[in-house]
Amino acid sequence: MSSPADDRVSDRALVLYAFVRRASIEYAVGEFGHDPQRVGQAETARRETTHWLAREGLADAPTETERTLLEADSGTWPASAIADGMWRKEALGALLWALRHVEGLPAIDEEFEFSVLHERIERYGSVSAFRANGALREADELETAWREADTWLGATEGRGGDDATLASISAERARALAWVLDETGERPTA
Repeated sequence: MSSPADDRVSDRALVLYAFVRRASIEYAVGEFGHDPQRVGQAETARRETTHWLAREGLADAPTETERTLLEADSGTWPASAIADGMWRKEALGALLWALRHVEGLPAIDEEFEFSVLHERIERYGSVSAFRANGALREADELETAWREADTWLGATEGRGGDDATLASISAERARALAWVLDETGERPTA
C-alpha cells in the first residue's frame, strides 16, 4: 500500500509527464511552421490533457507557471518554455527512479529516454495502478543521488558546450530529488 508521500511524488510525476508531453507537442508545432492542421491536432491533445488532469484529481497539482503553459493555446509557448519543458524529462525520470518505476539513474552525462519514461507510466494501464505501484526509495539512497546531481550542477552551471547539457540534466535531477526529500521530511540541512 502506498504512503501519502508516495502518492504526492506519484502525482508530481504525472504532472511532469503531462508537461513534458505538452512541451514536445509545442516543439513539433513549431517544427512544422505552425501548420493549421498540426495546431488543430495539438489543440485536441491540449483539451485531452486538461480533461485527463481533472479526471485524475490533478487539475490543481501543476505549479502556477505549469498551469499557465498547459492552459495556453497550442503553438503559443515561447522557445524558452519549450526548451525548459523538454528538459523536465530529467526531473520526471528522477521521480520515477525515486518511486522505483525505473531501475537506475542514467549516468549524469546521459539523458533519460522519454519513450522509456512513457512506458514506465503507461504500463500499469491506469493512474490508480501507477500510484499503487510506486514506493519511495530509502532516504539515504535519495540523498546520495541528490548530492551527486547537486555537485554536478555546481561544477557545470553557467558553462557552455557539453557542460551546459550536464548542467541542465543535473539541475532537473537535483531539483526533483530535493523536492522528494522535502516531501518526505528527509532533506539534509547541510
